[in-house]
Amino acid sequence: MGSYLAEEKNGQQSSNDDLRDPRPDAARKRLRECTDQKDACEAIREIVSNLLGCEEMALVQLDRTSDGFSLIWSFGIEPRTFHLPEAFRESALPCVVAGEPYIDEGSGNAKNADPAEKASAFVPIQFEGKTAGVLALLRLLPQKTKIDELDRGLLAVVSREAGKPLFGAAARVKARPERKR
Repeated sequence: MGSYLAEEKNGQQSSNDDLRDPRPDAARKRLRECTDQKDACEAIREIVSNLLGCEEMALVQLDRTSDGFSLIWSFGIEPRTFHLPEAFRESALPCVVAGEPYIDEGSGNAKNADPAEKASAFVPIQFEGKTAGVLALLRLLPQKTKIDELDRGLLAVVSREAGKPLFGAAARVKARPERKR
């Protein structure tokens, strides 16, 4: 199971195994090995930084009773100054809460912008069939101009696999926000 560069045509795989993107399998394996919430946050940081090319991110938990968010963990940003509701675009919030990622094609590496202007993607984190959290990817690395189709496959794995170690029974050890580097 993995992402392929070419789609199936008439039930036949039109790509060969040499074109297979290994990143989703590596991400899936790493997330499944997580033992608690802190480890899951570190795995997400590794995946997003090393395999996607983004070093500013925040992970929030969705509180369905109050329709609010609480910051669980962040990397590369100052946790005290990051406010996710301000970063969400009006069109992004319903999409992400419904379980679909929101990817902004135009703001991948805008420098010196506020979070609302530089967010690259919002990835729903699924747990027990519902959106339990959101991973906000802020500014991409300068050499990365956008999130492409292969990156979307990687983010889909994070969306599906990160929920259990983040919000399941193993999530007893709470992660702490990291300071901006």
